[in-house]
Amino acid sequence: MRFLQQKNFVSRLSALVAGALIPFAFAPYNLYFISIFSLSVLFYIWSITNSTRESFILGYLFGFAMFGVGVNWLHISINLFGGVNIVGALLFTYIFIAYISLYPALCGYLATRFFKHARIIALPALWLLTEWCRGWMLTGFPWLNIGSSQTDSVLMAFAPVLGEYGITFFVCLSAMAISTLINADSKRRVIGGLLLILISLSSIILNNINWTYDLKKDIDIVLVQGAIPQEQKWKPEQRQKTYEIYSDLSKPFWTSDLIIWPETAIPSLYHLADDFIIPISSEQLSSDAMFMSGLAYKDPKSNNYFNSVLLIDNKHRFYHKNHLVPFGEYLPFKSFLGEILRFLKIPMSDFSSGNPDQKLFETDKGIFGMSICYEDAYGSEVRKALPDANILINVSNDAWFGDSFAPHQHLQMARIRAIENGRYMLRSTNTGISAVIDNNGKIISRSPQFKPHALSATVKLFSGETPYSKFGNIPILILCILGLFLSFMLRPKLNPTIKNH
Repeated sequence: MRFLQQKNFVSRLSALVAGALIPFAFAPYNLYFISIFSLSVLFYIWSITNSTRESFILGYLFGFAMFGVGVNWLHISINLFGGVNIVGALLFTYIFIAYISLYPALCGYLATRFFKHARIIALPALWLLTEWCRGWMLTGFPWLNIGSSQTDSVLMAFAPVLGEYGITFFVCLSAMAISTLINADSKRRVIGGLLLILISLSSIILNNINWTYDLKKDIDIVLVQGAIPQEQKWKPEQRQKTYEIYSDLSKPFWTSDLIIWPETAIPSLYHLADDFIIPISSEQLSSDAMFMSGLAYKDPKSNNYFNSVLLIDNKHRFYHKNHLVPFGEYLPFKSFLGEILRFLKIPMSDFSSGNPDQKLFETDKGIFGMSICYEDAYGSEVRKALPDANILINVSNDAWFGDSFAPHQHLQMARIRAIENGRYMLRSTNTGISAVIDNNGKIISRSPQFKPHALSATVKLFSGETPYSKFGNIPILILCILGLFLSFMLRPKLNPTIKNH
């Protein structure tokens, strides 16, 4: 009994440490190999555990450490801008982390309950499916998806084919192969070694394929970063200063093709923003540039409010954000939670979702695939603009999260979207990190954080369609479901040969 207790203590400590290391695989550290190492540790301790309860606990500890270190920045916006004291902000943050930690716990439970004799096939599929579920349940939270840690790794070659979740699968398969090399019989060690070789060769081959093509048409763009502190942004006395900052930064670039201001850079509803819109429209008419900025919009017919992007060329056009942030932009379960949040005095936004099929601005200079802030965390959202879009544009405001991991992690996800779809991504943010990302996910240029800055660049327009743009997540999900089905069916045959103690 003492031996079992000691063994459980070592396993649980290993799960905590491995989980806490995972965030360092992501930006700003980009130690992408840690993802494979940490998952190898987790998969190994799962492989020597026969108890479903213990597997659940190990997965939960791994997830709690991973998200506890990696997304604890959520408390910053709740505390500083949500009107909740630091104790309450930390409480809400860790309640949320406690919830999302259930997904890796569920993965461990299912692997031990149904697939303990076929983990090499089943575990990568189970991890991917639980990660995918985390990305859409209750509108989803796809932060720290394992695939997005690999932006600088050879495994990124799978992104245009199977997307971010496909990369997650191959990271997990690599980790499972390593775990098998440590804890399996000789036959399975050979399989594990062959898997690693096959994954490496596939990455090299895919890296040499160009899925999309350059239209040989360049446009000059400017990403304007005002660096307005979030706590000052909506104050009436800041309004004129905000206009002057953005206007002065933009002034030298009205000879460009496109000027982009960030999410809600105009701190007003469109119909109340004449002090911004009229002088901007005047500048635009006397130049050849198009102008784009985030702002709020009230529909005069429905009286619904939208988080929007305004495009000014020969007319005024709008993109309304579709995928809203729960509790930040709208209140889920309003009838139930509304009274609770009013009692706690937590302020809420009340935006409506835009048309999910309206993702494009078609102009003479190019077709722009649009997203606002959090939307670029979802490959399924961004790919809706394909194959028509020649370039991807995201306006954002990461000032909510201060000087934390969040802006770096968010930029990394934008890089994934560029690779998945074979398009340049232009990312304009309030306090940084604004960036120009090429079709291979490489950052061409970027702004300094927390400083007013105008980032100018010449960017290329692309056409064509990657397999991921065309089919989305469906192929990798089908592959995983088939893998689990085969694993389940093969369990009796694999039973005599697996090493499990």
